[in-house]
Amino acid sequence: MKVGIGSIAQAKIQPTFGTSVAPDTKLNLASESLSVTRNHGDEGNLLASKTPGRRDLLSIGVGGGMSFILCPEMADWLFLAALGKVSSGVYTLADCNTDLPLSTIVMSRAGVVKTYPDITIRSLSIHAPAQDYVRIDIDVIGTKEIDAGDTGAQTVQTISFTLPTYRCTAATLKYGTAGSTATTALCVENTDITIDNGIEEAPATYCRGLYAGRPAAGLRSVTVDFQLPFSSDTDTFRSTYYTDPDAPCLSLELEFTTNNEDEKITIELPNVRLTNGDDPVGGSGIIESSFSGEALDDGANEPITVTVTHDAA
Repeated sequence: MKVGIGSIAQAKIQPTFGTSVAPDTKLNLASESLSVTRNHGDEGNLLASKTPGRRDLLSIGVGGGMSFILCPEMADWLFLAALGKVSSGVYTLADCNTDLPLSTIVMSRAGVVKTYPDITIRSLSIHAPAQDYVRIDIDVIGTKEIDAGDTGAQTVQTISFTLPTYRCTAATLKYGTAGSTATTALCVENTDITIDNGIEEAPATYCRGLYAGRPAAGLRSVTVDFQLPFSSDTDTFRSTYYTDPDAPCLSLELEFTTNNEDEKITIELPNVRLTNGDDPVGGSGIIESSFSGEALDDGANEPITVTVTHDAA
């Protein structure tokens, strides 16, 4: 029997659909569930009296999820693959009718190596709890699984981590009214940001045989959730930005670093509409306030901007 310790995940952006590439980025893997889906059809005839008489392979696909502890060496691949557009370390959502980046992912499960080409990220979730590491969940879609030695198979590369991982021991979540800079800090316990690419899967065509074509991004969504201890200040925040019938939208800025402040990630949501604000009493302990919001496109600013800053040294 094999155990998960020692498993390796690596990735690289592909230049074209249908061509796997050798990985250049090591992923700080916590768990994964990449799997192959084989669709076997049933003819639907009446010849078999007890069970179907045959099952023929009609299509093959790949899907699943991966979880990581975020570190600087993998941040650039992650945000380019998930958002789709980059300029000088600033990542934004790809334009409408623009293909999302494709990646090759190589998985070594206790030394058994598989290659997954044409991977598209369906969704990305960022979990940033106080006094803990920043954790990432992605949901992906791909075309096939390639065994070692087969055409297109890649091998595990020698890639090491040299920088500390991101953590929330000196993180900040700031807010302001939409249209202004987020400057007021919220003493949150946790922040979650989820980017859903609204993936539209390619329809079956004669050209693809058993395998699916390249998916496309549809209407995308960016949501944020955060929790903090209830107080009079929290109630004022809730009244101003949620319960007031004329409540304005928020601008939010989440920032976290490694133990080196020159290695940091800044996520800006300039136009967030709060969609939920609750502070129920759940017992004799501290009352928790929970807020949820959705980043809106105001036509002037990107709904989400992720800036990855690396230590120039």
